Amino acid sequence: MATLSDSSALTTAQLTSVARIMVAGAFFSTLGSLCILTVYVNSPTLRKSFAFQLVFGLALAELGNSFWPYFFMPSEGAACECQAVLLQFFSFASIAWSGVIAWTLDQATNTERKIGGPSAPSLAASIVGIGDPTRAPDVRKFHLAVWSISFILVLIPWGAGVYGPAGAWCWIDPRHGAEAHALRLICFYLPLWCVIAFQIRTYYVVYQRLNRVTLLASATAAVRADMRREARERELARGEGGDASAAADVNDEESQKDDADMEATLRRLLRRLGAYPMVLIVAWTFPTINRLNNYVQGNRTGHGDNYTLYVLMAMGMSTQGIGNAVVYGMSGAVRREAASLIERWTGVRVSDWGIGGRGSAAGGLARLARETDRGTEMSAPRAASSSKHDGGDAPEAPGRAGHEVLLEVDESLR
Repeated sequence: MATLSDSSALTTAQLTSVARIMVAGAFFSTLGSLCILTVYVNSPTLRKSFAFQLVFGLALAELGNSFWPYFFMPSEGAACECQAVLLQFFSFASIAWSGVIAWTLDQATNTERKIGGPSAPSLAASIVGIGDPTRAPDVRKFHLAVWSISFILVLIPWGAGVYGPAGAWCWIDPRHGAEAHALRLICFYLPLWCVIAFQIRTYYVVYQRLNRVTLLASATAAVRADMRREARERELARGEGGDASAAADVNDEESQKDDADMEATLRRLLRRLGAYPMVLIVAWTFPTINRLNNYVQGNRTGHGDNYTLYVLMAMGMSTQGIGNAVVYGMSGAVRREAASLIERWTGVRVSDWGIGGRGSAAGGLARLARETDRGTEMSAPRAASSSKHDGGDAPEAPGRAGHEVLLEVDESLR
C-alpha cells in the first residue's frame, strides 16, 4: 500500500518532522478545547449565556479539528480518507464559527439609527433573534448552518474522488491536477479568506463604533461631574451641609468609579478587538502560501513540495486551536467558573492564586448601553435632567442579547 512519502518530493524524515509538529499542536488544542467544554457543561451560568453558546460551538469544532493529526502519516486507503474528511469538515467548521462570532458582534454593537426610528435588522439577524428584545437568540440555527455547510463542503471533494495524500497528511490530492486545486480553492481557501476579510471589516467597524462611544462616555462623564459639583455648591450656598454633603460626596465617588469602570472596559475592548482576526491570519497565512506554491511549482516542475514551507504551515496551523481557546474561551467568566469547579472537586482554593479572574466587565458594559442610548436619543439638556437617575437601575437596551456577547466573550477585561 502506498505511503505519503511515495506521493511527495519530501523525504520520509522530513514528512515525519512536519507531522510531529502537527501532533504537538493538536495535543494542546485538545486540552484547551476540553477545558472549555468541561467548564461549559458544568456551569449553568455559562450554559444560559448566548455568547458562550457560540464559544461552545467553536470549541466543539476545534476539538474535532485536533483529532485528524493523530492519524499520523496514514497510508493511502480508509485511514487516509478519514483523516482528509476530518480535516476538511472540522477545519472549515472552526473558521465558520469564528465568522459567526464576528457577525454577532457586528449586530450587537450596531446601535446606529435611521431618521424616524431604529434601523431595520438584517434578515439573518431577524431569523436568529439578535437585536429583538422580545425573544432570545436561537443558537441552534447557527449550529444548523455551520455544520450543514461544513458537511456539504466535505461531500464535494469526496464525490469527485480527490481525497488522498497532500504532503505530511491527507486532504485533497494535488495529483488529480487542476480539478483538485480548484476544489482546494472553492471548498476551503476561498471561504477562509472571505471569513478573514469579513472579520477584519467587522472588527474595524466595531472598533470605530466603540471608539465613538468611548469619546461620548468621556464627554458625558465630564459633564455629569460638572453638574454634580454645581449642585453641591448650590446646596452649600443654601446652607445645606453635614450628612447631606457627606452622602453627596459618597455618591459622587461611586459615580466617578462607575464612569472609570465603563471607560476602562471600553478601552480594553478596543485593544482586544484585533486579536480575533489575528488567530486565523497567523494560522493560515503560511498554509495558503504553501498551497499556492504546490500549485505553481507543481505545474512547472511536476512537484511543489517545499520543506521549509511545510514546517511553517504546520506551525501556523498548530496555533489555531490553542489561539481560539485563549482568545474566545479563556475569558474572566470561564476562569472564574473553572476555579470554582476545581475548588468544588479538589477543595483547593485556586481563586487565591489569581486564576479566577480579577472581576467582571458587567458594570462597565451596563453603562455602555446607557451611554449609547443617551448619545443617540438625548440632547444635552435632557441628559442633564436624566443624570438625577444615575443611581437607579437602567432599563434594558434593545439588543440586550447582543450586548451580552461583549459581556461574556470579553469579560476578561478587568
